[in-house]
Order: sequence, then C-alpha cells, then structure tokens
Amino acid sequence: MKHAYLKTEMSKHEMLLNQMGGDVKIIKGIMCYVKFDIKGTLVEYIYHINNSENYFLQRISPYPMNIGTYPNKDEIISVIKHDINQFKNASNSTVFKDFINVNQKFNNTLRHFEDLYLYYNIPHEIFKKINNCIDEMENLITEHKTKCKRVYFEKDPDTI
Repeated sequence: MKHAYLKTEMSKHEMLLNQMGGDVKIIKGIMCYVKFDIKGTLVEYIYHINNSENYFLQRISPYPMNIGTYPNKDEIISVIKHDINQFKNASNSTVFKDFINVNQKFNNTLRHFEDLYLYYNIPHEIFKKINNCIDEMENLITEHKTKCKRVYFEKDPDTI
C-alpha cells in the first residue's frame, strides 16, 4: 500500500513539475539521514544512495550547507568523517557556539537577500553596496586564514 501511494505521489509531482516546464528525472534509491551529537550540538546530514553514481550530500544542521556530489558511498563516508572530526575539534573552542551562530546568520542573510531580489526592484547602488560588503567579508576571511593558527590537519580546506 505504501509503495503504491509513493508511486502515485511521485507521478503527481512529476506531472505538475513538467507542466511548469521542468525536466524531471526520477532517481530511485534510498534517502539516508545521519545524526551526530557533538557536545549538545546536533550535526545532521542527508544523502541519497542510488545506481546513478551521483551521491548528493547535504548537511542540514547545525546550519544547512550543500557539501557536494560524490561518485560513491565511500567518498560520502569519508567526507562525513572529516566533517564530524572538524566539528569535534571546533567544539573545543570557547567560541564554538558563536561560530555556529555566525553560520546560522550567514544562512539567514542569504535567504533574506534572495527574498530581497526576488520580490523587489533593487536599485543598482544598493546592490553594489551589498556586493561590496560581501567582498569585504571574503577579504577578511582570506586575510585571517594566513594570520590564524591552523588547528585541523587531516585534510586541506575545500574553499580557502
């Protein structure tokens, strides 16, 4: 009974999204949910196991982040292992909760910015000001990468 319901729901979604102009690809597989508790902070992930050699991994808490797409389950496990080890290491910091709060603020700001440009006609000078603020933040992060003591060495940073 449950399988028939899911198949019907999938067909409804596919039809509606096709009518909207979307190109829908049904990928059968198993959605995995993984949860870790690191000193009272939940770190949660979701990923999809399938036959297409295309595993999409997302961290859903303590703040959402698309981590990447990987060709096999072994890489997914390795990435989660490093991520958890990094969170365990970071949890020893006296500013760990602040780090989590700043990342949550980044995510909220990203959503606010998207609402701003999807719902309003933003003057060029305001857009330029927002863009300059983001550039300043990027420069601050890059600058302090070289000034701060590195504390995790099991792998190199992915983006900086």
